[in-house]
Amino acid sequence: MRAAHWLTSDATTGRYSSGFLLLETKLASMPKLKSLMFSTLFAFALFLVGESVAKPKPPLYTDLTASFSQFVDETAGMDKAARVALFHTEMDPLIPGFYTPRFGRTQSQYDASIAHELETFGELRERYEKVQRDFPAAFDAGIQHFRKVFPGFTPNVPVYLLHSIGEMDGGTRQLNGRIHLIFGADVIARIHEPRDLTAFLDHELFHVENGRYFADCEQVWCLLWAEGLATYAAKVMNPGADDQQLLLTSPKPIRADVDANWFAALCYTRSRLFSAESADLESLFVGGAGGKQFPERFGYYVGLRVIEELGGKYSLVKLARMPSAKAKSVLVQGIDGLVAKSGGCRQPT
Repeated sequence: MRAAHWLTSDATTGRYSSGFLLLETKLASMPKLKSLMFSTLFAFALFLVGESVAKPKPPLYTDLTASFSQFVDETAGMDKAARVALFHTEMDPLIPGFYTPRFGRTQSQYDASIAHELETFGELRERYEKVQRDFPAAFDAGIQHFRKVFPGFTPNVPVYLLHSIGEMDGGTRQLNGRIHLIFGADVIARIHEPRDLTAFLDHELFHVENGRYFADCEQVWCLLWAEGLATYAAKVMNPGADDQQLLLTSPKPIRADVDANWFAALCYTRSRLFSAESADLESLFVGGAGGKQFPERFGYYVGLRVIEELGGKYSLVKLARMPSAKAKSVLVQGIDGLVAKSGGCRQPT
């Protein structure tokens, strides 16, 4: 915050002087008032300094959305393979390590997705560019909302808004050994409405806050904790939020189908809790073949139910800052409590 300052005109000289200086001159022969004036100004200055310290500046992010749009325009009509190759040449250096296949995909599969997104961008462009325009205000408002529970929060990781090639609406990615917070304008444009954004941002910002205390791992229990807790945080921080706002309706509603088969879903998850197999991770959090009996991403909802089981015992802040070993123990207690309530599970299959 900048200190209040004003200028006044000296009629005899035609010059402008600081109002503070004129006031000081007029009161020079009035010691008590002068002393009071300086005490007041000093106190005001301290207040302004305190305000600047107490209110963290809004975090910055890097916006690469226009770079994608420009690339689409400049390469229209190119041969598909040459266009994808040029995409890697021009776009990869903007965020090294991001535009690469993940989750078991091959390079050819990923490049096919790039070609498709380039070719069909015209269908999405209007909504995509609206996200680009609206995101600065939404992100700032989201930070301020998050700080109501986590005062002074700042991401302290690189934050990007970009075209994600259909990969994500938001989330963290480790790129070249450093965690980045990524927002995919393309997926936000496809699946989100303005009313979703506050809870969505709470979910993603919570991952950053939680990541300062919780060391992620490649086992089911780690994702169950991280995603269930982020979903729970969005629910707690947005009373009355529905499943769409809690990210539990994409690609289709999760809750009803899981509730209808809750015992099986719970035992399926418990039996794979310490698995690091990609098929198990995908079946719970993506939608692999092993979990076709349940909705895609049903692990988010199971994780939410487990954390809700713990919610009365720990505050959200305490859950967010729980170290990994403690989180693992607490999660196991939570899921075993739910299993016991459901009558117990048979031996893992």
